[in-house]
Amino acid sequence: MKSDKDSTSLKMIGSLREKIHKLFLNNTSVKICSVILAIFIWAIIINIDDPLKTRTFTVDVETINENALKSVNKVYEIIEGNVAVVKVRGRKSVVDKLESYDIRATADLSNLSSVNAVAIKPSLRKVVQSEITLECEQVLKVSLEDRASRQFKVNVVANGTPDDGYTLGECTARPNMIEVAGGESAISRISYINVFLNVNGASEDFSKRLVPVAYDEEGNEVKSSTLSFGTETIKVFAHILEEKAVNVKIKISGKPANGYQYVSTDCLPEKVFLAGTSKKLKGISEITIPIDISGMTSTSSKLEQNIYISDYLPEGVSAVEGSETVSVKITIEQIIKKNIDVNVSAIKFRSVGNGYEAEIIGNELFVSVLIEGRASVVNRIRSDNVSAYINCNGLDEGTYTLPVLLDNLEESCEIVDETKLKIKIKKSDDEVTNEPDSTERPLWSPTRTPAATTAPPNIEVPAQTDREEVEDEEEE
Repeated sequence: MKSDKDSTSLKMIGSLREKIHKLFLNNTSVKICSVILAIFIWAIIINIDDPLKTRTFTVDVETINENALKSVNKVYEIIEGNVAVVKVRGRKSVVDKLESYDIRATADLSNLSSVNAVAIKPSLRKVVQSEITLECEQVLKVSLEDRASRQFKVNVVANGTPDDGYTLGECTARPNMIEVAGGESAISRISYINVFLNVNGASEDFSKRLVPVAYDEEGNEVKSSTLSFGTETIKVFAHILEEKAVNVKIKISGKPANGYQYVSTDCLPEKVFLAGTSKKLKGISEITIPIDISGMTSTSSKLEQNIYISDYLPEGVSAVEGSETVSVKITIEQIIKKNIDVNVSAIKFRSVGNGYEAEIIGNELFVSVLIEGRASVVNRIRSDNVSAYINCNGLDEGTYTLPVLLDNLEESCEIVDETKLKIKIKKSDDEVTNEPDSTERPLWSPTRTPAATTAPPNIEVPAQTDREEVEDEEEE
């Protein structure tokens, strides 16, 4: 029984082997073609569903291994190839998901050729599910020059206007000196470094970090990829101060040279604006500027001058921009003399007593009155713009020698050499009663009786001559 079962099993195994042998060894060419066809069909299906695709990306080129140039004290500036065009080929499902920032293009400066060029190599920044290829046919070209560096002072340039009643005080930069390195050609063009501070609407102290900018002597920004600053930002502290308007007072001392007279002082502006803390400004009501005019003449160089307000301010107080100086003009004029010719017939009498009349004795047609005063005033005085008169205030009947006085003289002028005329006062024939000092008495004439005159206030009574001697002279 047992042997029959073993025999049956062996027969089954042999039959199975025979079938397998026939499956793999019979019709071999047909089977190989089937496999190839299957692979081909699979490739077609894959390419229809997820085909290959090429996309072009524009990316910025990164430079690497820059220390290779620094080690030989060189700097570079890109003249061509700072932007690269990269072709990416791969499955559509992968390529379509890529963005420009997923592509990296690098130029290794340690591999610069003799013409200062290096190939740009693209790469992918992230891992993808299928294989892709990247191509870039561009090169990066640079110019090389020696590296240089210099220290520059940092200038703070304020823009804007603080809040009403406030002004910008001192602005300080930390650091206030900065080292700038780069190519020799760029460094040689730099004249100064500025940072720009916006103070618009500020009413209290504040600080900001600002980016430094290099300028040439003509105010043009110096731009170069080789430039690098010792610090990327500068910290600026701004002090905001209160503002106050005060008057400017000029205090004149001393006397001008002989023959000259001080006239006036003009100051512009008459009011200036000061900046400081409220405590400092509280004690300032005006600014007094002393000026000594001793020995000055009308041609002295210091008659016109610009004066710095800061020289007269206490510590902690400063002048607001635009109020730093005041312009002072001092007027000093020369004193001159001039003879004014007066027609005797035009001389009038004043303050003739009630019931009296006056007349001039003599044959003079003209008399000269010598006046003295400032040149600008004296030169305007002429015979036709002044009135001559004789003051008869308080005089009784008799003969007198009295000075000829002038009306319409400014305070700066005076008569320095009196011209006297002989006059006679007598009782009026018509005995007309008039209030004294009410009208002016014209010059006496044989056909006309003088009228009473009005005496000017505060005129001294002239000295009276010896009446008896005059009368004796007339009798002789």
